[in-house]
Amino acid sequence: MLYVTAKAAKLQLIQDCFSGLVGHPILGYELAQLWCDDDQQWSDWMDVPLFLTVGDSTLSISWQKFDDLAMEVGRVLPFSLSGSTVRWLSEGVAVLDAILGNTIAAVSLGRGQMAIGGRELEIWTRLLITLDNGTTLDVFNALDENGLTLVTLGPGDEVIQAVAWQP
Repeated sequence: MLYVTAKAAKLQLIQDCFSGLVGHPILGYELAQLWCDDDQQWSDWMDVPLFLTVGDSTLSISWQKFDDLAMEVGRVLPFSLSGSTVRWLSEGVAVLDAILGNTIAAVSLGRGQMAIGGRELEIWTRLLITLDNGTTLDVFNALDENGLTLVTLGPGDEVIQAVAWQP
């Protein structure tokens, strides 16, 4: 997986990966959990890409550092998992279960919020997948890993639409 930082590169990456997927339903997902020997329990491992199944394709989506985005068609990992005990969840994650079966209507890049020393930085850290039912999945950079939430976009959200479904 190749990570990109520049806003224009992110928009191009979104267009490249999603142009053939808009208009298709989200059919599944996989998220990683890592076995932690110290705690003797499974822990969400959001550093590993979200695998999103759309139509008959799987898309790997991953954030790292403060604003680096990688996406690739297929189940692609940015690093080796050797030596790690990993399991993959394909159900039971409420935010993702809620979008299954819905069709992708548009995909956008959204501006995140970050300030250093009271100065606001321009940082584009939100991958916004809007569905035909009006729901928007925000796959965002949660400080060097993926974050997931359902959002309602408002007038204050700075968003650049990269691709849209033309039925």
